[in-house]
Amino acid sequence: MPEKIKILILTHNYPRFEGDYAGVFIDLQVKKLFEHNIEPIILAPHDKGIPEFETRNGVKIYRFKYGNSDEDETLAYRGNMHQLVLGSVTGIFKYKDFLNCFRKKAIEIIENENVDIIAGNWLIPSGQVMKTIMNQSKLPMIMSSHGTDVQLMKKYFKVVYRYLKSFCLNLESWTVVSNFLRDEIISLNSDLESIISVFPLPHDETIFYKDDKITKSDKLILAVTRFTEQKRVDYLIRAFALVVEKIHDARLRIIGSGPLKDEIENLINKFGLKNNVEIINQIPQKELKNEYNKASVTVLNSYKEGFGLALSESMMCGTAVIGTDSGGIKDIIGNNERGILVPVDNSDALAESIMDLLSNKQKRDNLARLGWEYAQMNYASHKSSEKYAQIIKKAVSKNY
Repeated sequence: MPEKIKILILTHNYPRFEGDYAGVFIDLQVKKLFEHNIEPIILAPHDKGIPEFETRNGVKIYRFKYGNSDEDETLAYRGNMHQLVLGSVTGIFKYKDFLNCFRKKAIEIIENENVDIIAGNWLIPSGQVMKTIMNQSKLPMIMSSHGTDVQLMKKYFKVVYRYLKSFCLNLESWTVVSNFLRDEIISLNSDLESIISVFPLPHDETIFYKDDKITKSDKLILAVTRFTEQKRVDYLIRAFALVVEKIHDARLRIIGSGPLKDEIENLINKFGLKNNVEIINQIPQKELKNEYNKASVTVLNSYKEGFGLALSESMMCGTAVIGTDSGGIKDIIGNNERGILVPVDNSDALAESIMDLLSNKQKRDNLARLGWEYAQMNYASHKSSEKYAQIIKKAVSKNY
């Protein structure tokens, strides 16, 4: 086995600039690999205003161009790739060009950089690129899924999984961020169970931590989310309206963006909550840490969430959490051990849980402590990188 392993990491999400959220957890994981004699090389889509190649923190980052111009490169980084692709015939052809450019650049890097192993993030689109390369190369391959790709595979089972079945079965390893995603994949094919392992997202403990200099606001609820159907922000607004009826000075701060933002703002106005609810756009992680530390409670009212990053980050900052009894959120909160689980689409239950924690500081502080302890043991980046490095080395060793 080589003294230093070169790994090509394929992803359609990777930070484009300082403070960018896109694939920030991949960036964190990648930087830690150097500690294990593994040299990461990134291949991600190009976007307007960023270079086609750069070295950042020692990591080589290649970005493939796929549009006729920078303005035409709109498939990645916006969180709506599958809607754009499936929404029109033009989108399908644009995606085909995207995959061809992705694949061509990957093959070029494999040859020029003498790559030892390939890792993909998200089965779609990275797995589609890797499938073709697998037919041409004997390089070991590993895959990481974070939620949306598995849900798409389930939704379009006949087209997607049957196309990728042989590729999936020949992976050396497939990591997923929650037991929910693991079970979803195994339900498609039980033969995949032997290669799948649950691997929570790494967290940067130098950014997300309890800051004793920040005073918590007793009546502040935080939601870090997106305005999409999956996130169920409308149910959160309805729940908060019930909270304000009892706790008049309660405040809700929502950090995020998305296609349903106008609908949510209309709902806020409908319930007369304009003075109690604040919506702000995405902010850098260092500022987000401050928001977690200020809040008394963080809420993620999402359906079939692959993981639930807002909750785990909040726990790293020592804040109590409430989440829906759905998807990967159950891994984070457990059986109401490290927070409160509420039924999906139940504003009454959500309101009761919020009021319970706002009114009971002892319970709130106890859950925050238990959540913080769990997060330190399970989400700290050094533990995550060590486990990922072991997966990489085991896969490469099979070729020697």
